[in-house]
Amino acid sequence: MKLYYHPISTYSQKVLIALYEKGLDFEKEIVELMDPEARADYLEVYPMGKIPCLIDDDQMVPESSIIIEYIDTMAEPRLIKGDATETRKIRFKDRMFDFYLNNNIATLMFQSLKPEAERDQEKIDKARFQINTMYGFMEHEFGNQDYANGNEFLMGDCAAAPALNYAQHVAPFSEHKNICAYWDRLTARPSVKRVQEEAAPAIAAFMGQNAA
Repeated sequence: MKLYYHPISTYSQKVLIALYEKGLDFEKEIVELMDPEARADYLEVYPMGKIPCLIDDDQMVPESSIIIEYIDTMAEPRLIKGDATETRKIRFKDRMFDFYLNNNIATLMFQSLKPEAERDQEKIDKARFQINTMYGFMEHEFGNQDYANGNEFLMGDCAAAPALNYAQHVAPFSEHKNICAYWDRLTARPSVKRVQEEAAPAIAAFMGQNAA
């Protein structure tokens, strides 16, 4: 298998966490979407031009949640498990973290890189509202359970970890004790720690370039 990705991409990080949890063998290729030549080459692989994308022999598997579903039966531990109701709840948490936490964190990150006069305050306000709503939901949930869907690390947790890593800089959750405890559990996992360590140099370079 070959994963096309970028280390600072939260959706790439989400898939990497799942792959590392399972200990699967795969090749990695970084895609520099901001480089015209590299982007043109990648469009030959996946015409939509989004990352991550997994290639497995003749199978092209794009989209982070779909990739995790594709690899889930390949090795333990399973990240989507249980009966129809349980798997629906796992997918629900995954979507919640993607749409209402991760995407809004990304909005705040990119808005913060712009000169203040060019920032879209309406987008910022909407993102902060949805993040704060999610924080209230998460604070309640993690008062009763260790992970997104109970006491096992599953697909939703793969989605939450990258978002919370960036959230520390643009939407701190330090006042939410249960989210903080959840974050501590996430960062204690070797898969999450490995992804953070691999991404750190690229994140530092990106932030440095945009601060210059």
